[in-house]
Amino acid sequence: MNYWSNYPEIQQELLAVEEYMRHNVVSKKKVLTDISLDLINSGGKRIRPAFLILGAKLGRKYDERVIIPLAAAVELIHTATLVHDDIIDEAKFRRGKESVQNKWGKDMAVYVGDYLLSQAFCILSDRTSIDKLKYVSRTVKAICEGEISQYESMYKMISTYDYIKRICRKTALLFSLSFSAGAKESKCSRNVGKALVNYGVNYGIAFQMYDDLLDYTSNESIIGKPIGNDVRQGYYTLPLIIASQDTKYGQDIKQLLDLRKDITDEQLQQLFSTVKKTKAIDETKELSMRFIKKAEMNLDIIGKNDVTHILKDILYKLN
Repeated sequence: MNYWSNYPEIQQELLAVEEYMRHNVVSKKKVLTDISLDLINSGGKRIRPAFLILGAKLGRKYDERVIIPLAAAVELIHTATLVHDDIIDEAKFRRGKESVQNKWGKDMAVYVGDYLLSQAFCILSDRTSIDKLKYVSRTVKAICEGEISQYESMYKMISTYDYIKRICRKTALLFSLSFSAGAKESKCSRNVGKALVNYGVNYGIAFQMYDDLLDYTSNESIIGKPIGNDVRQGYYTLPLIIASQDTKYGQDIKQLLDLRKDITDEQLQQLFSTVKKTKAIDETKELSMRFIKKAEMNLDIIGKNDVTHILKDILYKLN
């Protein structure tokens, strides 16, 4: 919750979201309860529920009895996708702690991910209309399709355009869904709702680019997961895509990538060092800034208020 420490306007709501999540993951099976609570208590920025709440605050009918459960459901969906992602990636850590699949095994991780997803839809079916539930379902379907697209491109060097399409589905859609759900439930105007959705998409794309840069600009103790895991799994992010096109170092990069899972730690460090010799880091930052600016443009449509102040502030935390 430290991420929102400067924004008392929504801190109480986010605490209520976490408490609602804890209450609703309790199962007759103690192991499901224990693992689910451990996931919730492990933290996270809670950006998606925050976006849902912020979007709802711009409407004329803010009802906390509806908004808090919806925000909790969205965060449970996100948590479920992380559990499943860690299975696919064979990740040992998540947020600096041992991942579910590493601690409890892949079978239990699948069950827990499915359980969280089912609990999210139980909440949604109880708190929202069929039409809105269908919208959420279509978004989750698109996220799954994005994951499949990523899987199909494993160990393939894709274009920047295809990378943006991939992260739009994988990451940005859930941000835009959060805004859309909050805006619709609180009866936001059509223009404000559309601006929030557009902000969410562009923020999500910039967010993922920023996250992909961390392999090259941070370390494992800060980001809470192994650096270079994407490369080992065959998922090539934007800095690597851009660096592979470099006239001087591109061929060296491609030769290292040809090693696939056989790449050693030393060769992985060599790969990162080579990427840093290119303009890939700066160009990724520049492209990320373009999406940050596109997101910011939507705030002008919404107008100046406490919500847009927060949204602008967190937008530039990505830079």
